[in-house]
Amino acid sequence: MNIKSAVFGFISIKPQSINVIVKRLPYSQDSIYNAIEEMLKEGKIVKIKTNGETRVDIKKNYNDQKLKEFYIKSLSCGVDPEILLRKNTLLMWKTLDSYNNVNGITKKTKLSEKSVRKFLKLFENNGLVKFEKKKPLIAVKIKDHPLAILLNSMIKETKSPDRIYSPGSSPFEEIIATSDEIEKILYEKIDDSLTIKRTGFMIMGRSNKIAILESVAAKQTLEEIFIGKATTPEGVEDTCIKILAYKKINYTILLKLAIEKNLVNQIGCYLDIIHNIDRQLIPYEAIKKFHDNSSDKKYVFLREEMKYGKSGWETKYEKKWNVDLYLDIGAIEHGVRGL
Repeated sequence: MNIKSAVFGFISIKPQSINVIVKRLPYSQDSIYNAIEEMLKEGKIVKIKTNGETRVDIKKNYNDQKLKEFYIKSLSCGVDPEILLRKNTLLMWKTLDSYNNVNGITKKTKLSEKSVRKFLKLFENNGLVKFEKKKPLIAVKIKDHPLAILLNSMIKETKSPDRIYSPGSSPFEEIIATSDEIEKILYEKIDDSLTIKRTGFMIMGRSNKIAILESVAAKQTLEEIFIGKATTPEGVEDTCIKILAYKKINYTILLKLAIEKNLVNQIGCYLDIIHNIDRQLIPYEAIKKFHDNSSDKKYVFLREEMKYGKSGWETKYEKKWNVDLYLDIGAIEHGVRGL
């Protein structure tokens, strides 16, 4: 392990004064001082004051905190983190998602066959891959290894999830994202106002707009979010209306998803209702395409609301879209007017 990695690993476990680092790490005093000075300039570590004593610590942003977690887990598993975090090591690890043989990996990474075999042996020695065959060599990731999970987060290219918000004066911002994305958002927004759905966790901060974070298992597009929310009372009365007002939804993709999930009649009916409340929200051409693809089979729309019965306004939509309709039109109208 090089000096910088040793310093980073040491203070990942606990912030330390420079004097303590010099005394406890097995490197020369000058080498440690130089390493710490370089790391401070690079922004990899920061100085903090605790009870009047100056110490060095890991920065409290998402990337450095993930790196801190990786160092601690690597050391706990008896693995040198610095080796695993080298550029070519991460390239090899990423390539293993698509290729599992030496020839394929060599062509994809443009590394030499000798280097590829050395990396694969490194992964095997540390329990990160297993060789299913030796001749030809076939390597497969051990996905539940604790370091494998963290390595995957290191190579993952994440885009910021779409924010769903009202274009008016609503003080709320809804963010639906994976747990990894939400973890990053928490570091970025910890000084702002936020809450996490289904947890009861809520903090008020410098921003008046509250970020409502909702964790989902996999990355979702706006169209996928819309389809999922359109089958819930909360969705049809609030979230779906905000997505439509966001004006970034692709109706061709939405129709394709609706066809796959047998929801064309229900989604088309809902879009028709919203269009008749506010004709600026949805183009008529989109509704027509849904109607052209609607089914003769009758579907219940919002089964959860059946216990509340109907009000009479539903008849024309039920005939047009062949649905058994249970929506709260008052709540939907309120949602549209609240934009």
